[in-house]
Amino acid sequence: MQQFFIPLWNCYSFFVTYARLDNFDPSTPQVPVAERHVLDRWLLSRLSGLVDSVTTGLDATTPTSLPRKIQRFVDELSNWYVRRSRRRFWKSQSDRDNWPPNQTLFETLSTVSRLMAPFVPFLAEAMYRNLSDGRSVHLSNFPDAMPWHDPKVEANMALARQAVEAGLAARDAVRIRVRQPLASVALPGEPLPEDIAVIVREELNVKQVVFGAPEVKLDTEITEELRLEGLAREVVRLIQDRRKKMGLNVEDRIHTCFEATACSAAPSRSMPTTSRTRPCP
Repeated sequence: MQQFFIPLWNCYSFFVTYARLDNFDPSTPQVPVAERHVLDRWLLSRLSGLVDSVTTGLDATTPTSLPRKIQRFVDELSNWYVRRSRRRFWKSQSDRDNWPPNQTLFETLSTVSRLMAPFVPFLAEAMYRNLSDGRSVHLSNFPDAMPWHDPKVEANMALARQAVEAGLAARDAVRIRVRQPLASVALPGEPLPEDIAVIVREELNVKQVVFGAPEVKLDTEITEELRLEGLAREVVRLIQDRRKKMGLNVEDRIHTCFEATACSAAPSRSMPTTSRTRPCP
């Protein structure tokens, strides 16, 4: 059950953290689903299908498989939607930029809380009360059918995830870490829409994706520019790891500096921000 409870609670905690930072108000007029990012539309489509499945299962008095369906949905929510959407939750100059993911995740967590209430009543109650100003999940209406089912988006996203899996396997075969950018990858299959193809590029950390190849093929030549970009990603990873070890919150800003070697063309730099860790030596 840890494979269900921990990922779900992590998604819930993630939402609460950013909703608090963004002063998110669920009563704000909804951004139309058709105008949202493809990840939002995909998740709401998957949620719509889950509501139908759970409702049908309960009506047919065959609920034993329903918790597993909810668990599979939570796995997609955690390992695909939230992981792929983290940057979109950061506050931007326009509220409209980060309102859709907040609205999407709020709707998802609120709905999942009600769907799972018959199976895990205490966790569902804890989540739903915080999401609904103290109302009890056990006194709320069960989710109605949702109009967001989009088979085309779901099918394209499934193809994208298969492409990512194949591309990561190819990287693993040649022992090149994902943090190291590559110039291109050739993948089998028909071209995907650009809003989904960009997800494949980012997941595989390549500059270009070419579809229609007979098999997966990576361009493994690492130019100096790509090498330096990979080094920059490694520096970011080390900083994030240090932040985690220091117990810093998401909103905490730090003062970071680094020293370049004598052979580097880049001088030592510092990035001033609103708060600091210990001074650099």
